[in-house]
Amino acid sequence: MSNDIEVMRPDGENTSSVPQVRALMRNHIEAVALFKILLINFLLTIVTLGIYRFWAKTRFRQYLWGHVEIMGDRLEYTGTGKELFLGFLFVFIVILMPLFVVSIGLEVALVDASDEAQVVRQILQLIVILFLIGMALFRARRYRLTRTHWRGIYGNQSGSAVTYALMTLGCMVLSGVSLGLAAPLCSVWLTKYEMGHTWLGDERPTFTPKATKLYGAYLVFWLGSIVYLGCVMAAIGVSNMRAGDGVEPVPEMIAVYIVLFYLSLIPLALLYAWYQGKKLHHFVSSTRFHNHDLSSAISGVNFLGLTVGNMLLKVLTLGLGTAWVYKRSFAFLERNVGLLGNGDFTALHQSQMSKPQTGEGLADAFDVGAI
Repeated sequence: MSNDIEVMRPDGENTSSVPQVRALMRNHIEAVALFKILLINFLLTIVTLGIYRFWAKTRFRQYLWGHVEIMGDRLEYTGTGKELFLGFLFVFIVILMPLFVVSIGLEVALVDASDEAQVVRQILQLIVILFLIGMALFRARRYRLTRTHWRGIYGNQSGSAVTYALMTLGCMVLSGVSLGLAAPLCSVWLTKYEMGHTWLGDERPTFTPKATKLYGAYLVFWLGSIVYLGCVMAAIGVSNMRAGDGVEPVPEMIAVYIVLFYLSLIPLALLYAWYQGKKLHHFVSSTRFHNHDLSSAISGVNFLGLTVGNMLLKVLTLGLGTAWVYKRSFAFLERNVGLLGNGDFTALHQSQMSKPQTGEGLADAFDVGAI
């Protein structure tokens, strides 16, 4: 299929010659209006010493959701700042405070313990934190889906947050043992679990990606990482040899080394963004819902261009360009993601699954998750 997706507007106008492909979404975001919301949210969050951030996040989502149109109908976000605030309080009091007390107690009890015992304690603490972050991401996703409405139908998420957290831990271990080579496999595995438990009304999408489709692009990034690490280790070795010969680096040279180190990360970051574009293309193209297939014109190159442009926009404006970053990102999806098929969406029925009553407590506590 050509990389040019036909954008079929709701009014019937075609903007390319590719047949039978309709636009999945339209972007109605106005960057200036979104900038005002972000600015007010920022100021109120500072004035309230961070308490307003739950209502700020809600106001931000209400604007974004309400200005994204899917197949002719806009989304609606029905979450509230109160739900997010109560969810955070519950997690802080019931989970985080007891964990903090236990952590301090262990540290005091093991103050005279061996170094090995201290290492075991630190590893166990890290495992608990990573496990809770995995749970937080899954539960936050469920909250967002249940507060997202389209044509009066709300989303939902089944599955187990504990299972997802254990899968996340397993992927971290597997990626570490394989020196990163298991990353595409883990990405497919986790995303399959997410999509397999995602619902819109009483239906869920079919998601059939293959890790083998990702490894060609990923190996380019992985080999680039190996070359980069080799160069860093070689530079450290040369520096140590010079120090052994009695040549001490002057402060100016240390500053130059630091600058060169961060500059050397740029090609690696570009390679990673290119791979992410290839992965996103495969994931989108592997999705089917209600007799419709998603079609993608995303490529490694155009996603790299989006990423670099967004990064420069944020850096050069000291963060003030964030609203335009969101505008560009949604416009990118509008241009590059299409829909094939003729299913009747009016046949969707409301889900009978329960909704969470509070917000993304764990995700807020760890400051993780999506917008």
